[in-house]
Amino acid sequence: MKRLVLPLLAAPFALAACSDPAPAPSDPATSAAVVEPAPSQSMVPPVGASADGTDVAAQGATFPSAMRGRWGLVANDCDPTRGDNKGIMTIGENDVRFYESVAEIGKVADRSDRSLRAMFDYEGEGMAWLRDARYELADGGRTLVLTEFGDDAPQGPRRYSRCK
Repeated sequence: MKRLVLPLLAAPFALAACSDPAPAPSDPATSAAVVEPAPSQSMVPPVGASADGTDVAAQGATFPSAMRGRWGLVANDCDPTRGDNKGIMTIGENDVRFYESVAEIGKVADRSDRSLRAMFDYEGEGMAWLRDARYELADGGRTLVLTEFGDDAPQGPRRYSRCK
């Protein structure tokens, strides 16, 4: 009987030692709006030389000038009078604006005159998140291919056409 009682008494202590208490949020007003990146999203390759051999840090955290402007997933996205142009994307010097969100360039992993890969700081609809993404020009600069990386990223690349 003694052999049976001793393991039963020790079991609650063993279970308590394995559990971690939930951390209390430091500021409830801000902690609810910030989404922490998944480990795969926070892993951006180190800054160094880009594919064309130039120093990425010396180029700064900017989009190549050939990428700047308005882009649409479909032709109707480029019509500013339409209310259903939810596929519009506008690229500035160091940010990109979507229908309901904006992202600023964070840490740059690779940059050339035709592509940019970086970690982006997004804000939109009351939330904030990080996303590793690559923007690349194709078809002589008429198409921009956006590929996002991470567990919660949209699947596959998205192809945008330059608005006229």
